[in-house]
Amino acid sequence: MKKHLLIFVGLLLISSGAYAQTKRPNVIDTPTAFTIGRGTYEFNFLGYDNGGVNFKTFVGLHDAMFLGASTDIQNLIGKDKPRFNIPGVVTKIKFTDGTENFPIGIAIGYDSFYIGKDGKVYDTIDKKKGFLFPPYYGYKYLRKKYSSKSKNQLDRTIYGPYAVITNTIYLFDSEQYISYGARVPTQPDFIPKDSSYFLGIDVPLGEYFRIKAETERVYWNLGRTKKWLVNFGVRYTYLEQLSIEFDLLLQTNRTLNRVLRIEYHGEF
Repeated sequence: MKKHLLIFVGLLLISSGAYAQTKRPNVIDTPTAFTIGRGTYEFNFLGYDNGGVNFKTFVGLHDAMFLGASTDIQNLIGKDKPRFNIPGVVTKIKFTDGTENFPIGIAIGYDSFYIGKDGKVYDTIDKKKGFLFPPYYGYKYLRKKYSSKSKNQLDRTIYGPYAVITNTIYLFDSEQYISYGARVPTQPDFIPKDSSYFLGIDVPLGEYFRIKAETERVYWNLGRTKKWLVNFGVRYTYLEQLSIEFDLLLQTNRTLNRVLRIEYHGEF
C-alpha cells in the first residue's frame, strides 16, 4: 500500500505539454465538481472483473446540473448466471466554478461507487418469496433466528450522496485538477460508519491522453487502512466525443481489479 501511495503522490508532479481538454465529471471512481454542458449527454459503459458491467447515462439539464441513471449487472459476460442489481439515480449540482484568481469548484451529488471485495450482506428470511431486508438493528432477533447470509463480493451497486471540491492548479503552464470530498453509502443499506473521504487527481497530457490517480474509501475515522483503495487510470479521447479508459483498482491483500471504461459524449 505504501508503494501505491508513493506512486499516487508522484502523479501530482507529472505533466508536460498539456493542451486544454474537457473537464471531466469524475476521476476514476470518485467525482469532481465539474458537470457537463446544458443540452449535452454522456453514455458510460464500464466492464469489470468476473464479467460485470455497469451502464450509466446522464443529461445536462443546465450548465450546473445533470441528471441520469445507473444500473449494474454482475456476470453479464461469461458462463455464470447474470445478477441484476438495483438501478440508481445519478445527479450533480455545481454551486460554483470559482474565479480566475480562486479556481475552486464546489458541488454535491448522488452516484454509485465501487466497494471491492467487501460487498454488502444480504439477509434472506424467505428464499422462496425472495424477501430481503437490510441488516439494521431492529431486525437483529429475526435475522438471527430465520435468516441466512450470503456475501455479494463483487456488488458495485452502492449509491450515496457526496460533497466535492475541485481545485484547478497550474504546473508547467498547463492545468491539472485535484478533487477531494466525502460520501455516505445509503442504498441499498445506510451504514454511517462506512462514510468515507476521497482524493483524486486528473492530469491531461496533450490533446488526447490523460492520466489519473485517486485514493478512496478512506473511512471517516481514518481507520481500517487495509480497506482503502488506491486507483490508477489512463484515458484516450478521440475528437472529444469517444473515450476509452483502462483503470486499476488496488486494495491491500486483495486481487487487482481491472476496469475498462468506454464513454460517448454528445449533444442534442
